[in-house]
Amino acid sequence: MQNGIFRNNKSYSNGDNGISIGHKDTDNIFENNQVYENANHGVFFRNEDEQNSGHRNTFRTNTIENNGTARESAGFWIGGETHDITIVNNIVRSTGKGNQPIAIFVGKNSSKVNATGNTISGSKEIVYEK
Repeated sequence: MQNGIFRNNKSYSNGDNGISIGHKDTDNIFENNQVYENANHGVFFRNEDEQNSGHRNTFRTNTIENNGTARESAGFWIGGETHDITIVNNIVRSTGKGNQPIAIFVGKNSSKVNATGNTISGSKEIVYEK
């Protein structure tokens, strides 16, 4: 999907990730969504090469919470050669219902992740892979 707007949706209790982004999913806006209690990551940027990664996506005023009901996960997991991601004014929290110890995980090949103005509780704010 390219140049899409995803607004006022709920993604919850999925058997895998809440939202999965990759293979040229670029230039999208995600706002006012609720992503919670999914088995794995809340928002998952797949491990794609630079040509196919989900670049230039913006997340604002979403609630990402209590994901990782099946395994340790992150609110946002940004993998692959993904770049130019904006995560602003979201609520990312873990209240113990899931296993979401990291709010935002940035993989070693990802870059230009702007995460500002987010309200984060119950997990580490941002972790960069070494």
